[in-house]
Amino acid sequence: MSSKTEICNLALSRFGGGKITSLDDGTETARLLDLNYNNCLETTLRDFPWNFARKIQELALTDDTTPGYDYVYQYPAYCVNVLRVYYENNARMNEKSEFKIITNGNEKFIACDIPNAYVEFTYKVTSPDIYDASFVKALSYILAAEVCNAKSGNAQKAAEMLQKYQMTIATAEHEGAVENNIAFEWPTSYITGRR
Repeated sequence: MSSKTEICNLALSRFGGGKITSLDDGTETARLLDLNYNNCLETTLRDFPWNFARKIQELALTDDTTPGYDYVYQYPAYCVNVLRVYYENNARMNEKSEFKIITNGNEKFIACDIPNAYVEFTYKVTSPDIYDASFVKALSYILAAEVCNAKSGNAQKAAEMLQKYQMTIATAEHEGAVENNIAFEWPTSYITGRR
């Protein structure tokens, strides 16, 4: 897929909803698609840690404080979902560190007890050129579910689209596990604790 319009037309084809020429072609169908597209995109990105959307970066420390945590970091720009927060030298270790997403009412932060922390997160990728086939399939199904219900009022067909979305996410979990063939290094405390 190379454009939002192609993804939208794929969504429409899922329930026989016709076709659009662009998201600003002035039709009611295009308006519905445009209204729902960003929400469906973020939902699909949040529901699974897609490999193409995974990003790692060092967190920016703030002067804010929160009870129970030593550090408060700036929430990353274009972050859809925080997957894990860790020490730099623990990047390849399958060790989970506690963190909490907090807000001051205007912006979000990450609170944790890790100095110089790194974050792995799902980045809001808006360019369809790098979406993989499973993601496009999932996005088209959830978009179809939203638009089908609004366009036709056929709740049964919309529920079918949502079920196919969930099945696509389940398949992506298997595909992602195969593609991420990583041998994690376990922390020494875990190994010695198992003896």
